[in-house]
Amino acid sequence: MERLFEIQNLLINQFDHGKFYARNCFNAITYDNRLTGIVGARGIGKTTFLLHQAMLKGAEQKKALYVSADSYYLLETPLLELVDKLYKETDVRLLCVDEIQKYTNWNQELKNISDTYKNFRVLFTGSSMIDLIKAKYDLSRRATMHHLYGLSFREYLEFTQNFTLPIISLDELIKNHESIAHDLKIPTILKLFTDYLRIGYYPFFNELRLDQEKFQAIENAVQKAIYEDIATLYSLKTPTLLIIEKLYKYVVGSLPGEVSAYKLANALNKDYESISEYLHILEQAGLIRFIYTEKQGKAALRNPTKMYPDNSNLIFSAYLPQSLDEAKGKVRETFVINQFKNSHHEVFYSDQGDFKVEKLIFEVGGKNKSTAQLKGNSNGYVLADGILVGYQNKIPLYLLGFLY
Repeated sequence: MERLFEIQNLLINQFDHGKFYARNCFNAITYDNRLTGIVGARGIGKTTFLLHQAMLKGAEQKKALYVSADSYYLLETPLLELVDKLYKETDVRLLCVDEIQKYTNWNQELKNISDTYKNFRVLFTGSSMIDLIKAKYDLSRRATMHHLYGLSFREYLEFTQNFTLPIISLDELIKNHESIAHDLKIPTILKLFTDYLRIGYYPFFNELRLDQEKFQAIENAVQKAIYEDIATLYSLKTPTLLIIEKLYKYVVGSLPGEVSAYKLANALNKDYESISEYLHILEQAGLIRFIYTEKQGKAALRNPTKMYPDNSNLIFSAYLPQSLDEAKGKVRETFVINQFKNSHHEVFYSDQGDFKVEKLIFEVGGKNKSTAQLKGNSNGYVLADGILVGYQNKIPLYLLGFLY
């Protein structure tokens, strides 16, 4: 067990010299329950957050311990036994377990830890595919779960420019977007927005210098999500994982309305049910997003109207051949879906504009995009790229990045 403290010290010594950005969403993470989980896609900062929490809770004084779920120690020693030793032999009362999905039987052992050690806390991270409610050992009453997303444009600005910027509600944005844009006074904000769309969603961008390195890091995260996380959690073999990777590339490389589960099934010569299941696995892994019509029913949920990459950085890192205009339109729409959904707004496909959010209709385009398609709809708005300040129902696209 002493070896675990040595490894933790090595990690903390390296981590301590880096820059930690305390995101607003971290404030919502509490330890009211004995089990607290942080889930999300690969590369969005879960490990960094976990190490920082271990430091804050006394890791250097051996009051907290960080351990990776696939560490050599846990290959030989059950997690429950580790907690028992820590509880009886040390002052540690917080165990931070990284990538819990890599530990066999994690559901049952977390349940047993929660039931047995009353003043002991476990903070763990895991894949966004972890479903505690449907798990064999029901942890929904015992664990508090928090979903972590990549950086918003607002957070990217705070991280890179050392600004402190407010979160803006959708209602406030609609009513006051002109004054909000005037008050920002960031002269290079459009260039910074372009940079964010390319490389700013994943917090690790700050550790790498060249864009090529950043794109490769994103692609590595995608590969690990498919060939490690999906493979482990769904017990899938390489031939199936290769199909899942092809589906991901289809979604990233095609225009949003071009692909459907039926078309993909035909293209890959596979049955519709399997392809539909694989697409939902990719969504759960945080790699793609679905947009549906407002109509309810199983058919609508199984066959989304449009499919998008999870975030715009994935488009640039994939290096797939697309025309400049097609890529721009897809990047913009992907950004809109990402920022709305990450700020907990439901987004639906709209026949009149591009998207419907609550009672609002949004059309997405460049700086010359007109409001003609909205046909005088009082709840219709254009999200226009390439403008600093909007007017009436024309809103700068970048302002959507302030929703969280």
